[in-house]
Amino acid sequence: MTTGNKIYFFLFLILVPAFLNAQHKTGLLNTPVKLTERKGLISYFLNQVEQSGILLTYNPDNIRMNRKISLSGRVKTVGQLLEEVLRAESIRIKEYQGKILLISNPGMVTISGILKERGSDEIIIGANITETGSRNSTTTNGFGFYSMTLERGSYELNITHTGYDPVLLKVDLDKEDIRQDIYMKSGLDLPELIVTKNTEAKNNLNIRGDQVDLEAASKLPSFLGEKDIVRAVQLYPGVAGNNGGTVNMFVRGGNSDQNLVTLDDISIYNINHFNGMFSIFNPDVLKSVDFYRSDFPSKYGGRLSSVLNVRSRDGNMEKYHGHATIGLLYGSAALEGPIIKNKASFTANIRRSWLDLLGAKSLEDAGLYYYFSDLNLKLNYIANPNNRFYISGYLGNDSYRQKVYLPADSGNGTKDYRQSLKWGNRLIAFRWNNIISPRLFKNTTATFSQYSNSFDIKAPPVEGIPLKIYSTIKDYGIKSDFNYYLRPDLKLNFGGGANINSFKFPSGIFNGESFKINTLNFNAYVEDEVKIGARTELIAGLHYAGFKSGNTTYHTLQPRLRLSYRLDENQVLTASYSKMSQFIHQFTISGFSFPTELRIPSGRYIKPEISEIINLSYRLQAGKAGNFTIEAYYKTMTNLLALGSGQDINNGYFAKKIEDRLVPGKGISKGIELSYIQQLNWLRFQLSYTLSKTTGQFQALNLGQSFPLNQDVRHNLNMAVNASLGERLAFSALWSYTTGQYTTVPETIHKSIDEVLGNASGSYTYVISGINNYRLSNNYKLDLGLNLTRKFKNGHQRIWTIGMYNAFANSQSSSLSSTINTENNKINIYEGVKLKLIPYFTFTYKF
Repeated sequence: MTTGNKIYFFLFLILVPAFLNAQHKTGLLNTPVKLTERKGLISYFLNQVEQSGILLTYNPDNIRMNRKISLSGRVKTVGQLLEEVLRAESIRIKEYQGKILLISNPGMVTISGILKERGSDEIIIGANITETGSRNSTTTNGFGFYSMTLERGSYELNITHTGYDPVLLKVDLDKEDIRQDIYMKSGLDLPELIVTKNTEAKNNLNIRGDQVDLEAASKLPSFLGEKDIVRAVQLYPGVAGNNGGTVNMFVRGGNSDQNLVTLDDISIYNINHFNGMFSIFNPDVLKSVDFYRSDFPSKYGGRLSSVLNVRSRDGNMEKYHGHATIGLLYGSAALEGPIIKNKASFTANIRRSWLDLLGAKSLEDAGLYYYFSDLNLKLNYIANPNNRFYISGYLGNDSYRQKVYLPADSGNGTKDYRQSLKWGNRLIAFRWNNIISPRLFKNTTATFSQYSNSFDIKAPPVEGIPLKIYSTIKDYGIKSDFNYYLRPDLKLNFGGGANINSFKFPSGIFNGESFKINTLNFNAYVEDEVKIGARTELIAGLHYAGFKSGNTTYHTLQPRLRLSYRLDENQVLTASYSKMSQFIHQFTISGFSFPTELRIPSGRYIKPEISEIINLSYRLQAGKAGNFTIEAYYKTMTNLLALGSGQDINNGYFAKKIEDRLVPGKGISKGIELSYIQQLNWLRFQLSYTLSKTTGQFQALNLGQSFPLNQDVRHNLNMAVNASLGERLAFSALWSYTTGQYTTVPETIHKSIDEVLGNASGSYTYVISGINNYRLSNNYKLDLGLNLTRKFKNGHQRIWTIGMYNAFANSQSSSLSSTINTENNKINIYEGVKLKLIPYFTFTYKF
């Protein structure tokens, strides 16, 4: 099937279900009608239609024939006349075999509203709402809104969400649409899964991506006691970190920059603190976290491999709450509460490391001066039941300084110099939620995101030592998203937006010159969610993205298709296809482990990266206690970028033209993933395993032959256990095993021709057999944690957390060294270590 035919096929899948929702007026219903009177009884207007030669079939007992009607001036056809005359009647109009049928219809009524947490008015995302009789169901969207259209009558709605007490709501749907906000009581002592799709999903096939259970994830052991949601996401099959144990994510063969990460719909370009040991996501701020590694919703674009959608808390509308935490490396504090009770609220969270406060100068001399900080603020205002406004912001910084000693004979006239590294994010969003009608919801968001980093050496120029490396990206965006609940079996999602990006990065190392590039990114999408019978659901969507850089403009159409079939009450088969494109590219300068990455946009010589992924899955749910999933995927990536030969910061050289620095290529990733989660009365167990292979091919590298990419992690196994040992004590353990990553090392060394001939002392020549010819050692790690909680009568809590990171003291490779065997000129490689056993503790007081 050609590309054009594929596009037409997906347009057909998207548009046909929406057209089916409309009542097409063809044939008799389109017959023009001339009326001498605009006022009269229903019986009069029906007689007028029959006198025009059109046969009407109906039961007069089902129509209030003597009801008076006043027509508007727009009535021009028989169909329009009948619709207006019978609007208040429970009648469905249908053309059939040369006549018009007026069929008695009980009528449809829509119940809609916002789902909230009782006692705080915090909205609840992703809850399941099921009508117990017909099993029709829906879920609350990203802002707690739900809508369900049913025939007139009395119903019971069952509302469920992990971590909350179920709600059984009885409703009488008469003639008018109903606005019904629903409140759920937090039940955090209920069993919940660590990282799970909603266990209530038996009645809803629309299970896309995964929701992270924040309460359960907070009980996992962590690095230095800092709970990090990204480390919880790394427990998913298909997700791997790097060998250093950082929060970087390699998802299904993709690089870390191929993940779309958002906070309140603001794009984030770097999520690392402390050289990647923490993420910027303060766990006390988080409200919900959704993760997609396939089955991408059509609203998302701009990255190839995954979507991590994070939403922050809105703030308690009724009471003030807060906490303070102190640990080995950092301290944090938070406060939230009402500004106007049940009308406006705020949240404020601050987190900062305190190591630098011990003495900046002594730490700098020792090479240990470092700090990071976070500040999260959010305001939330309810103007009226249909309009809500938010303002949220984030400010984060990392700073590292070090004094480095140089011998006096280095030629620069000084014995030491200082180097500094800084990076940070600035984020702000303004959001407007608008319930346009009981079935139509709109969210409009304006955003600003800025990420910058700089590596600076304050010393006279020294050959081979760069003076300054820096990079800045600014992102201004606006978008609107709509959810239209057409029928119980049909939902339409659509929207669009635009972003202006500004890039700045160096053109060279010592010359101080820089590139400045401005780009425009615009997009639109449409997506249908269609339930076909009781067992099948089809989701078909199309995402359009345009990107303009200078005089170059790219257009991409990205189809998304997902088909689910329920084998029985507990088993579901799913097949999906997604195409994604990426216009912003990242590469890291060789020789530095700190964030010295540069980002460049697509343009005349740099094409957008494209990925296509096919995913097959089988899911087995054993009641609410067990969940087993097996998935297989095949993913292709084109227009990948890599630094070309010789483009290395260590030799102080960059090509003048950007396109000469980079070489294009392609990649393939394929794998099988297993996941099992089991919940017992007091014990929670999770296991995930991934077997995958990722290769790349670049014509200008490795003689054009394919080679394993750095993110090729062949085996990845994770096991997590949480045990509740009473009301006050909880124990957790996390064991992980990953295959070592690939890197490139020299294998033999030879003297230069000049030295062989005795003419001069020349440099050695290093010989390698190919790119990524060496795999680092396999890694296994055990983390242990213990939580001791005491709850006071006034509702306050005191929590001690103690634990051990890398309890086996198994070293993880972070550096390589070498020796030369003079007998055969072979190079022996030795792996360095980064972190061994690290005990930790934190103390938290909540009020």
